[in-house]
Amino acid sequence: MSTTKRKSNKQSILFRLTVVVGIIVLLNLLASRLFLRLDLTSDRRFTISRNTKLMLRDLKDNVFVKVYLTGDMPAGFKRLANSTRDLLDEMKIYAGNRLQYEFEDPLEGKTEKEKNEILKELAQNGLEPTNVTVKGEDEYSQKLIIPGAVVYFHSGVGVPVNLLNNESGMKSQLALNNSEAQLEYKFSSAIKTQLSPIKTRIAFLRGHGEKELYYLYDFVKTLTSFYEADTIELNRVVDLKKKIDVLIIAQPTHAFNEQDKFKIDQFVMNGGKILWLLDASNASLDSLTQKPAMLALNYSLNLDDQLFTYGVRLNAGLLMDLACNQIPLMVQNNNSTNNQPQFKLFHCPFFPVLFPDAVHPITYSIDAVSTLFPSTLDTVATIGIKKTVLLHSSKYSKQVFAPYMIDMRELRKEPEVNSFNKKNYPVAVLLEGKFKSLYQNRMTDELQNVLRDSLKTPFKETSTENAMIVIADGDIANNEFGKNGQPFSLGYYKYTGDYFNNKSFLLNCIDYLTNNLNQIETRGKQVKLRLLDIQKVKKEKSIWQTANIAAPILLILLFGLTYIIIRVKKYSRL
Repeated sequence: MSTTKRKSNKQSILFRLTVVVGIIVLLNLLASRLFLRLDLTSDRRFTISRNTKLMLRDLKDNVFVKVYLTGDMPAGFKRLANSTRDLLDEMKIYAGNRLQYEFEDPLEGKTEKEKNEILKELAQNGLEPTNVTVKGEDEYSQKLIIPGAVVYFHSGVGVPVNLLNNESGMKSQLALNNSEAQLEYKFSSAIKTQLSPIKTRIAFLRGHGEKELYYLYDFVKTLTSFYEADTIELNRVVDLKKKIDVLIIAQPTHAFNEQDKFKIDQFVMNGGKILWLLDASNASLDSLTQKPAMLALNYSLNLDDQLFTYGVRLNAGLLMDLACNQIPLMVQNNNSTNNQPQFKLFHCPFFPVLFPDAVHPITYSIDAVSTLFPSTLDTVATIGIKKTVLLHSSKYSKQVFAPYMIDMRELRKEPEVNSFNKKNYPVAVLLEGKFKSLYQNRMTDELQNVLRDSLKTPFKETSTENAMIVIADGDIANNEFGKNGQPFSLGYYKYTGDYFNNKSFLLNCIDYLTNNLNQIETRGKQVKLRLLDIQKVKKEKSIWQTANIAAPILLILLFGLTYIIIRVKKYSRL
């Protein structure tokens, strides 16, 4: 009886082993045919966008990435290097053998002369080396590293990729965090530039009193990385659509004549996109640095009828908002023996900070946007045009109308909160649909001559599906300047050191108009830093150390005791 029972137990164990092996083999077969990856991080840091995946799967050319960020580096740069490796590993999954990469320190083992030649060559190719402080055994030392990479294609063309977002004025930890978040955007953009060698043509309008492009330095510089950017004057061009795809009208101060408006109108009718950055009045920070007060007067741009036809109205006057930036004003220090004046920050309602709440690709991952002396917009009931408010004021805002005396000395007083009783004034509006021509049923002989002699194209009364964006602030694209005249990054506010999302918002506007939605998605990716609470660490250090040491021992003892009890009960029945 005992022998039969043991034989039965052996057969049962053999059967179970067979079932387990069969399940393992079946799972292996399924795993070889199915592709599944789970990203359990809250910020989806190991997940690349759908469009990037499609682009990598459709690669027809071999891509080789050489990364120079390696070697002995501070912890932040090591994290950036590891994130770069993780991203490239993820991209390889979709690109297969079409994508290869390697990490290399080009300065290792080189003489000073060779290093200088290498650095010069890399700088000419667009890669910027940086000095970092490295902690040794006994002392700190300076080391030159190259936080960059080059994406090579089968044709031999190399596209530089700067991995570090070295923004002017940005703290190092924030810069490294932003750099980590932007990795997919930079590598996918570098690959896309070669897959689509024909760049979208963008032009900044000149000839109507616009500010010098020096004030738009960072915006223009960033655009040229992905688009073909230039300037254009209406009196020197016949047909805008043959020259450009997107027109940026940034802060004009002189009136547009009918011929200029007609060319812009037909540009829109023929599918051209426009980004309007318009000031309604002449209020400027430059004027107020010379004297504490100025009279704000309206510009006469002669664009009211054209914008109204397209679906929006630029309101005269200025927007004031209690959700605003601060500005330094001189105050008297009564405690000082020499009565030296001091500066103190005061909130300036003429510098609203706008927070988008529209669920739209343009406002994807956009937080706060800084403005200077903006106006407001009204949407017009235009048939066939969809209006989307991208930026608007807070619930504590109001309008003042020109002529208006702006006196910065008044900022020292507490604002009358009860007067800021309006909300959600539109400041940036997206218009989409089939636009009607301003000159429908109002063609003059002069415009007929322009159409016949210059444009040499038939007059169009209605556009196909098109889009434009109107922003009631010309300063939104302007960068601040340091004491040495060097421009800060767009969005940096020098008086408080805060960074705003002006650059990302404007780039999203351009990408949306040009249908580059993948760039919006990858640019808006964020990687959250989970920093330790130092005070909590000090307070609970001993508790967690004890738990880490005692818990494994207790688990082993509990497992052993459970095993012994089960074994005793099992064999006590035999």
